[in-house]
Parts: sequence; structure tokens; C-alpha cells
Amino acid sequence: MTKHQKIQKYFNQKSKLTIKNPKYLRQLKTLTDFMLREDLDSKGDLTTNRLIKQNKKTKAQIIAKENGILAGIEETLWFLRRHKVTGIRHKKDGDMIKKDDVFLSLSGGIKDILKTERVALNLLQRLSGIATQTNKLIKKTKNKILICPTRKTQWGLLDKKAVAVGGGGTHRLGLYDWVLVKDNHLSQCPLSSFPFPLSPSFWEIEVNTSKEASEFSKYQPDAIMFDNFKSKQIKKMIPKLNSQIIFEASGGINEFNLAEYAKTGVDVISIGALTHSARALDISLELNATNVR
Repeated sequence: MTKHQKIQKYFNQKSKLTIKNPKYLRQLKTLTDFMLREDLDSKGDLTTNRLIKQNKKTKAQIIAKENGILAGIEETLWFLRRHKVTGIRHKKDGDMIKKDDVFLSLSGGIKDILKTERVALNLLQRLSGIATQTNKLIKKTKNKILICPTRKTQWGLLDKKAVAVGGGGTHRLGLYDWVLVKDNHLSQCPLSSFPFPLSPSFWEIEVNTSKEASEFSKYQPDAIMFDNFKSKQIKKMIPKLNSQIIFEASGGINEFNLAEYAKTGVDVISIGALTHSARALDISLELNATNVR
């Protein structure tokens, strides 16, 4: 397998992040069930139940309140269908949406729409915010480097999918995915005592100094992660290492220094802020004005 093929297989697993994948669907179901259950508690929607007596069929639109990259359509439609609300999408994941764009039209009982409104908007706002931030950073590298999230996610695989929708990669999907040796592992078990081969197919090791990079590369890892290195250090180090190794930069990288790291020769840049600090995109739901009690 070539270096490029390894990057695409292990760092860019977007094809697994769909409701057709049972694991992904399980995370989506767990998350949305929890959010809705906590919102309703044992009493339900007190306001709607007090003011609106009948669950008459009505229509609504989901509207962008600012420009951004759309993400979360598949997840939102799946969630709404489970609660008797149908939707017609006018845009797809990855599309640019502009302020005042209507990108989803909904139909269902008015009580069902109001009950599910907040969870649906939370999905769309968070995932679109992550996709928008990712797309912004990718443009800074002219799409020459694979930008990935870390495992610093609030919503697990959903957050990682949003990064992929924005044009980034995924990195590991979980601890189960492939071997990544970090400093905490090395503090308990020296590399010289590791039971090689570490993985039947792929493994990566984190390095914290140039000396470690030189030493650890002798064990022929598939990838080396430069953790909290200065961009100048990485640029100086890479020519001294095996060019077949995948090089990743991580730690302290943001929109202000990203372009510098993209010029170091690394293949992958991972940024925790993609998922732990992205601002939600402003999106709203509006009911038709003809609703009656």
C-alpha cells in the first residue's frame, strides 16, 4: 500500500460516517434520544400542550441566518422521521448556504415539529459550524494538506463527520481503530520492550523531541506524530527521516499558524479546536403563519 493510500484509508474514513453504518447510527440514536428525553423530561412540552389543543398537520422551513457550509442533513432527517416529521431537502451536506436560504422544508403535526425543533436545530447548527470552520482552515492550506480532528470531540463520530463534510479527514474513529502510541504509553512501557508487530496493518507513534523522532523512526512506524513541535523544527527534521513514513503535526496549531505548518512537509495536520471550539452556525426554524389551535 502506498503512502497516499494509507493516508486515505486510515486518516480519511468519511465513508464509514453514515447512518448505514450501525456504529454511527447507534451514536446518533443515543445522542438524539438523550437530548429529546432531557428536553421533555416527564412532563413534555408544557407550553405547546397548554396553548395548542390539536396536533394539526402544518409546514415549516429551516433557514440559514448566516453564510456557511451545511452539515447534518442526513442525521436531522433521520431524527425527524422517527418523530413523524418529514422533510424535503433543498441543499445537501457540503453545500454552501447563504443567509436567508431555505434548505429544509418540513411537514408534520404542529406538536411534533415544536417538540423536535431544538434537537434538530442543535444537530444542524453544531455540525454546520464545524464544517464551516474546517472549510475555512482548509482554504488557508490551499487544500494541499489533510486537516483532521482529534478525539477531543463532544459528539464523537458526528463531530468527525462534520469535519469530513467540510473537506477534512477523520483521523482515528476511536481507540479501537488502529494503534497510536503516545507518551503515557511510553512512560509505562519502553518502546524497546513493545511486542512487535504492534498492529497487523497500521500504527503511529507520538514524538516530543527531535531525538525521539530519529530513534523511533528506526522501528518503522507507519506514521509519526510531531506533538507540540515548532514548525521550523518539523521542517528541519523531516528530510532526515524515511520518506515513506506519514508525518503528522499536532498540538498548538490554529488558524493563525496553520499556513506555516502546512509548509513543513507533513502529510496530516490534526487540530483539536475543529471540534472542541467551533462556533455553531446560526440556523432557525419558522412555522407557516396559518397555524390554528
